[in-house]
Amino acid sequence: MRIDKIDAYVVRLPLKKEMRLADIPLHYIDSVFVRLISGDDVGWGEVMPGNEPVLTAAWSNSVFLCLKDSLIPRIARDQTINSSSRLEEIVSQIRGNRHAKGVIDMAWWDLYARKQRKPLHQVLGGTRRQLPLGLTFDRMESREDFIAELHRAEDDGFRRVTLKIRPGWDINMLSAVRAGFPRLMIQCDVEGALSMTSHSDTIYRFDDFFPLMLEQPLSAREYVGHAMLQDTLRVPICLDESVTSYHEAEIVIDLRSASVICLNGGRIGGLTTAKAVHDLCVSGEVLCYSGCTYLSSVGYRHVAALASLPNCVYPVDYLRVDEVLEADPGVPLPTSMVDLNETDLNCEIKGYTDTRVADLWDEPGIGFDPDMNIIEKYAISHFQWP
Repeated sequence: MRIDKIDAYVVRLPLKKEMRLADIPLHYIDSVFVRLISGDDVGWGEVMPGNEPVLTAAWSNSVFLCLKDSLIPRIARDQTINSSSRLEEIVSQIRGNRHAKGVIDMAWWDLYARKQRKPLHQVLGGTRRQLPLGLTFDRMESREDFIAELHRAEDDGFRRVTLKIRPGWDINMLSAVRAGFPRLMIQCDVEGALSMTSHSDTIYRFDDFFPLMLEQPLSAREYVGHAMLQDTLRVPICLDESVTSYHEAEIVIDLRSASVICLNGGRIGGLTTAKAVHDLCVSGEVLCYSGCTYLSSVGYRHVAALASLPNCVYPVDYLRVDEVLEADPGVPLPTSMVDLNETDLNCEIKGYTDTRVADLWDEPGIGFDPDMNIIEKYAISHFQWP
């Protein structure tokens, strides 16, 4: 598959309302898009590591510079890339920079799927056509607004919610949520903010609320600490920021540091590595779920494709993009309500008979061509080869 042309963009997409990332207010997101062109076919990828390096060491402008100065020139010297392993070999000359590698890898998979005239999720090995959905909630100024949004989520069929755990927004908040929503699947995301020495009382209280999982309670490199916690807590531990490579997934599984691994295509370096980690988790008897931060509908199709893999048994992260972005260059996935008694979703939802799902697409690749008018209108950086 010969690559004839490559474009990289940083697109500043304004938000309709203030959102938070790593507890920092956001009024826009700087998303990185890559377009690969081969003959008449086009593939797209998108990552959004952050407007600045607050959640990981990467941020959108650094990803763009790595693409422009290092990765795209290497691909340009070897334009024929017939396999994802060949692409991985080319970009492996650059250390780190997983998001930059990941966005090219995603674009390659979209291009490859279009060449095959098949949807991306099918080419990747997905086995589901419908995906149960979950929403994420950070702390809000008003407790009443927070509770109202949870009621709305439950009424709309979202059976899993991820709650960001913040200083002063932890045990009392969880107690109120569990009391008001006894059936709701609660996923607690700590983003590595706790430590065994300073927060042991808080850590061991999570079991009291029967959460679906406890995501990244300790810092990213605390593999042994997470193993100790998993050995003593009932709640399954999920690792996200700890797993940015296949090797780190091996460490997690060997040490039994977690029961669940989050497959974040951007952070882990693309769909190729995410799929390899998924398969490793199957052999290591560790479950997966597909997660994301803020993305347009272009990047979300890659998230959904990962969520269709057989070991991803938890509801996939979902963003009400029409309520968040002023302009979306992609096409949101359609959603519907299904009766769990009449479907076989192979998911961990309990206590409900119906749930909201995303319906996957039949068109090749990610299923649509992004709106170039929106991308070009909001682009703040653009690099093109040749």
